[in-house]
Amino acid sequence: MMFVLRMAVRETRASWRRLLFFFVCIAIGVAAIVALRSLIQSVRGVFGREARALIAADVLISTNRVWTPSAREIIDRRLADAGVLERTETLETPTMVRPADGNRAVARMVELRAVEASFPLYGMVRLDQGLTYSHSLLQDHGVLVRPEILTALAIKVGERLVIGQTTFAIRGVITNEPGRRIGGFSLGPRVLIDYADLESTGLLSFGSRARRMVLVRVPEDRIQSLVIALRDEFKEEFVSARSYRSTDDEVGRDFDRAENYLSLVGLIIVILGGIAVSSVTRVFIFQKIRSIAVLKCVGARSRQIIAVYLLQVMILGLAGSLLGVVLARGAIAAIPLALGPSTSILADVEYGVTWSAAAQGVGVGVLVSLLFSVVPLLQVRLVKPSLLLRDESSGGARDWTRAAAILLVSAALVALAAWQAASLRVGLVVCIGFAALAFLLQLAGRLLVGAIAPLAHARSFPLRHAVLHISRPGNQTRVILLAVGLGAFFIVGVRSLQASLFEEFSLDVAQDAPDLFLIDIQRDQADGVRRFLADPANGAGPLRLIPVLRARVTGVNGRETQLETFEDVRARGSLAREYTITYRDQLEENERVVAGAFWKGPSTDAEVSVEESIRERFRIDVGDTVRFDILGKVINARVTNIREVDWKDSRSGGFMFVFRPGVLDQAPQTYISPLKGPTGAEARVKFQHDLVELFPNVSVIDFHEILETIRDVMSKVTLAITVVGGLVLFSGVLILVGAVAMTKFQRVYEAAVFKTLGANTRTIAHMLLLEYGVLGVLAGSVGSLGAVALTWGVSRYALDIPWRVFASEHVGGVAATGLLVAAVGVLSSLDVLKHKPLATLRAE
Repeated sequence: MMFVLRMAVRETRASWRRLLFFFVCIAIGVAAIVALRSLIQSVRGVFGREARALIAADVLISTNRVWTPSAREIIDRRLADAGVLERTETLETPTMVRPADGNRAVARMVELRAVEASFPLYGMVRLDQGLTYSHSLLQDHGVLVRPEILTALAIKVGERLVIGQTTFAIRGVITNEPGRRIGGFSLGPRVLIDYADLESTGLLSFGSRARRMVLVRVPEDRIQSLVIALRDEFKEEFVSARSYRSTDDEVGRDFDRAENYLSLVGLIIVILGGIAVSSVTRVFIFQKIRSIAVLKCVGARSRQIIAVYLLQVMILGLAGSLLGVVLARGAIAAIPLALGPSTSILADVEYGVTWSAAAQGVGVGVLVSLLFSVVPLLQVRLVKPSLLLRDESSGGARDWTRAAAILLVSAALVALAAWQAASLRVGLVVCIGFAALAFLLQLAGRLLVGAIAPLAHARSFPLRHAVLHISRPGNQTRVILLAVGLGAFFIVGVRSLQASLFEEFSLDVAQDAPDLFLIDIQRDQADGVRRFLADPANGAGPLRLIPVLRARVTGVNGRETQLETFEDVRARGSLAREYTITYRDQLEENERVVAGAFWKGPSTDAEVSVEESIRERFRIDVGDTVRFDILGKVINARVTNIREVDWKDSRSGGFMFVFRPGVLDQAPQTYISPLKGPTGAEARVKFQHDLVELFPNVSVIDFHEILETIRDVMSKVTLAITVVGGLVLFSGVLILVGAVAMTKFQRVYEAAVFKTLGANTRTIAHMLLLEYGVLGVLAGSVGSLGAVALTWGVSRYALDIPWRVFASEHVGGVAATGLLVAAVGVLSSLDVLKHKPLATLRAE
């Protein structure tokens, strides 16, 4: 045992500099795992403690319809049975706001929330400049707004704001508010008013998109029974009930998924480091083969020698993993500085490395190091003492021990990935996917190396030897192609997808496509809106008013699908959501019938046309009967045709369900109007202001603002994935530096021979530059080819958009990768250029 320890310490002391870069790769992967897990665990801890504040109540009861007397009676009775301690009501609805100053022709969509005096039951409404929240700030037509409103409307606290038909005084700026899920989709910034002032705004007209909520505080031991009782009472109605516990569970599941899947990113980087460890161990054993033969001559057994190198790998793997924990701690310590002074819930998080995350990271780093070094270390068994006397080939019979070791290592890696993802299936998918990707990248690399093989006969001496060196023994070409190519694959692929999506959105808003959508137009306002839009001074495009109603599917009687009750429909997921429906007797330009026949003219029989995705997801086909609840009226409609809708063509809109005229014509309804807005920012702002001034309840959705939001989100996602690709690429660069260090002695000797034969330092530098430049171009080409396949698959099967190849992204990616690898390779080989040939040859 002492022999093994002494030899491990001696070998580590002699070779740690050459092995360092490979274990830094392990450190980067471990740092990613530890940082991500620690961050998510810390944030989840605060969300767990603040779970009630996420919904501002113990139990939340909500509906998007007007409370009926029977629903009120059920809620009052159930709350009394549960011993309710406190209750309050709120209402949320999107609407438009504008400054009371008529000289400021600007309007903005917001999410209005009306609250009572007892709001919030949990948490705090935090205001800017240390102002303390109290309901008195909202009384007598006061309003609290988000800071974005002040910026968008160029107003400040103390000025007045028009909401609907009423003027409100701005009395504070909201920095944080309970009851609003972080990251949820929003049509605009939040605005708070008094519940008592809501009626005066005139916003609760027919068809308004208001969500009514009852928030209650009840004893802890009665929360679950209350939720179960309410769900049972309202199972056939459009009322939902949930507790803070379900929200906590949902948030917990979200964090679990995020923690597990993001840690796989770190695992992939660790595996790249592991592949490098395997490769360098193989080269290391090749370089030490005579030393191993000497050890065997003096009595050392293969088991002892393998133990020496395994212990060395474990020491360096542990050192790399501990370095990763230190890097993670530094990254996490910088988060509060990045957030700055904030009053959001994220500011309450105590950021730091958790023990569980650190233990997992260190365990993964050491395990991967050991697993990837086992197979090449088995080569020690085949080294014979007689190798010192004559050269002997180790080829021959199949090595079943090595094959068994490969199987065990593969199984261990699957188990490791399953552990990190908390799912065996995901672990298998990740490992199989990574193996397939690695195989394809290696295959592409081998083909490219073969394609440049004729350059080995080029007239240029530096180019000829650069190409020959790419295939030299122990040069780590395959590992570098894999690591650097994988990094380029991530970055180029994601940037190409981003460019493709931006191109798609640019097409959607081009030419005559509508970029403004008017919603909640009342029937008695239709003529006035037509006159306003027809006025050339307002600069709007052609007008279309589309009648719309809101409906829910409550049952299906079909050949493949039988749903008797609304509870059955709810079990089918999104089929139970509320749909916006319309009626008409013609197809739009972006529609075509794929089954059945479209009707002509009105009918007293209820007929409905279904969008193709509904048929595919829920097996509703021509001839089936669908039961709808439309404003409390039950309508059984027969499916007479299936439509395919081109959702990218927004000029004609799109509906999941379209009814035949005749049944809904006289039903209470509102209108929407897609139209081409005025050109120019000032003209668009004035148009929205003038429209809202005449029709306060009408909301305007500006597609340009939504597009900017989408672009912002996409940029953040692209940045996140690019960072992942950057880490992978950085790992590849470290592997390249390590590969140069591992083969340094061989390169120094070759350079000495070349100099002796007449080559100068400039020629050798040129040769190195070409060698690494060619290697970088090959790696970039491998990544670019993978990115082309990635964009094709995602565009066709995930995003359903036309596949586009952006040559500039791919050419730029290949060139940048080539320059990076060339620069790193030459800079890492400066010692090779400086060595004097005489000293090197004498040492030999």
